[in-house]
Amino acid sequence: MKAKQYLSEAYRSIYENDFEQALYWFEQALIVEPDNADIHYRHSITSARSNCLDKALTHARLAATLAPDHEEYMLHFDRLRAKELLGIARRHLEGKTEDKTNRSEQAVRLLERAGELDPLSVGVQAWLAIAYGEMGRYDASLSALREAYALPQDEVVTRQLAELEQQLENKLNQSSS
Repeated sequence: MKAKQYLSEAYRSIYENDFEQALYWFEQALIVEPDNADIHYRHSITSARSNCLDKALTHARLAATLAPDHEEYMLHFDRLRAKELLGIARRHLEGKTEDKTNRSEQAVRLLERAGELDPLSVGVQAWLAIAYGEMGRYDASLSALREAYALPQDEVVTRQLAELEQQLENKLNQSSS
């Protein structure tokens, strides 16, 4: 079979919501055309939608490497890297280590980098607000929260941001008393 036929099968599988099967067909297409950046890109998108971040990152990196002038591939790769950094930062913040300050500082560094890679991520800004809050940097925390508010979001996220804002304002008021 030719790569084009495998891609047709992958798209059919996606249409049928069988993402595991779609990933299989993308793999088959890549056996035929391993240096095809577009196939790697599409494989990455489907992997990301299937919560296979490592696989998504691998194929996004390959697409960006094979076609470095293709802006869409680079943006996709950056968004995935931001998602990866967000996950690492969350694990730092949710960790149980004694050194809360060090944990929060590491998370802030990761989240700031994630924000550079994906400036439209509400999640990055919200977690950055949490990290700054844990460090007692409430002004920076509220600033990050305002950044999150300015980004597109749904009602649930808006409500969660409002709750976080209230918690941060309470802490800010307590710290200035």
